[in-house]
Amino acid sequence: MAALALGTSFRRPGPPARFWVAGAACAMVPDLDIVGLWLGVPWGHVLGHRGITHSLAFAAALAALVAWALSRDRGWDGRRGRLWAYLFVATASHGVLDAMNDAALGVAFFAPFDARRYFLPWRPIPVAPFALRFFSARGWRVFQAELLMIWLPAAVLALACVVARRRARPAAARA
Repeated sequence: MAALALGTSFRRPGPPARFWVAGAACAMVPDLDIVGLWLGVPWGHVLGHRGITHSLAFAAALAALVAWALSRDRGWDGRRGRLWAYLFVATASHGVLDAMNDAALGVAFFAPFDARRYFLPWRPIPVAPFALRFFSARGWRVFQAELLMIWLPAAVLALACVVARRRARPAAARA
């Protein structure tokens, strides 16, 4: 949801569906590091959960790769930088939101250069339970909290961007 809301500030209405799909996918990719747990990678390791895939360097690299793949046609000429910026912010938003929850393990924002884990000073979001445990009473409480603390502000941001963009259009274009 965060990536979709952020997309409204980077792209005018009518972008191809792949723009929105790429943003949402980039926002989810960092949690693929959970596979490392199943392979025996320890929690605090740089390759473990909330390690390098949650870093700003990973967000920049993934954004570059996805932006290159999406923008090979001429329709993106002059807008590749904005596409990269959107995909970077969408990917990085995952780590930022994780750093705002009450988990025991912080986020390695600066990996691979610094493996330390960080939290933001304000941590109101309850950590979600893994896998099928998400579909439990605790999972429902987490979902409700995320609706209030992530989805609602994201929707307000998206609406504000749409309204601001409409107001900024010249009157002739609105007619």
